[in-house]
Amino acid sequence: MVLMKHVVVDISAHGFGHVAQTAAVLNALPEIEQLTIRTRAANEKTLCERLHRPFRLMEAELDTGMIMRDALTVDVEATMDWYREFHSNYQERRASAARQLERLQPDCLLSNVPYLSLDAAGMLGIPNVGLCSLNWADIFLSYCQNEKGSAEIHNQMVHAYEQCDLFLQPTPSMPMDFIPRRKAIAPVARVGQKRPLKSLVKNDAARFILVGVGGVALDGFPLHQWPRKKNVYWIWPDSILQKAPKRADFLAQSLLEQHMSYIDLLASSDLVITKTGYGTQTEAVVNQVPAICINRPDWPEHACLQEWHNDYGHVLFCDWSDLVSTIADIGNSLLDCEWNKPLVFPSGAQEAASILQRDYLS
Repeated sequence: MVLMKHVVVDISAHGFGHVAQTAAVLNALPEIEQLTIRTRAANEKTLCERLHRPFRLMEAELDTGMIMRDALTVDVEATMDWYREFHSNYQERRASAARQLERLQPDCLLSNVPYLSLDAAGMLGIPNVGLCSLNWADIFLSYCQNEKGSAEIHNQMVHAYEQCDLFLQPTPSMPMDFIPRRKAIAPVARVGQKRPLKSLVKNDAARFILVGVGGVALDGFPLHQWPRKKNVYWIWPDSILQKAPKRADFLAQSLLEQHMSYIDLLASSDLVITKTGYGTQTEAVVNQVPAICINRPDWPEHACLQEWHNDYGHVLFCDWSDLVSTIADIGNSLLDCEWNKPLVFPSGAQEAASILQRDYLS
């Protein structure tokens, strides 16, 4: 059955994880007549790699999330400056967003997770759904609550999120108790196909560790001090490897992605090194790949992600400053561990798509 509907999808500008979550849900929907995506998080080429259906892309300044100094550190001052400017004329901004949305005439708005969009849709009575494991009101409050003017800004953000008809929370997610109409769903994560990597290095005893640190760059890896382990090969993002000494055990991610997709590469690895973040942590678990996870204790998602990852995956958490020593000491404990955790079925995208189809697009 073809649903002749127009869906507008707004995606947060903060990192690539919001794109990944949203694309999985959109790919699970049946055919729709018109799909408009508004974001600054990814260009059309990147979206086409993730999204398996036609869409129209529009650039829109809907949010910024948090402004980062690097992949682990929020720039609180710059973030607060951005929010002060964004909210200095918030009522006018919301009215303008409502006019823009009205011109698009959507049957439904899906937001991951700009609050301005939900506020505008609420003004117009347009059916709207939030989708994310976090919300920017809680994140903002965690970092900026002691900054001048933050209370009023936070109140406006909370009010905006309260307007959504439904907020879908992929497991694991922040509690979000202030959002009245919310629903937990299963994890939204891709399952890859395990492929043999040993033939690529002509070493039958080879083990592969993928360094997957997410969409915001994490600079400063101590590559000149990086441990060497017998028969272990390290798969690095190309941007990091450009600064590395030439070593036979250092492999470029792009080299392996000539043979397989990224999710297949992750599923085929013996271990992944990542940082606190929904995407790689959930994908490591559902693909049964052990992980070393760099702590981000100040990031509000950290506690729920850590608890869930410990419950359902084999993972070792460490601070950034202890990464090299942690890797040097792991031996074969994580590389050779027998997976004995409960199975996790990442059916969240299908759940979300079924809810959207049944309640908002039929």
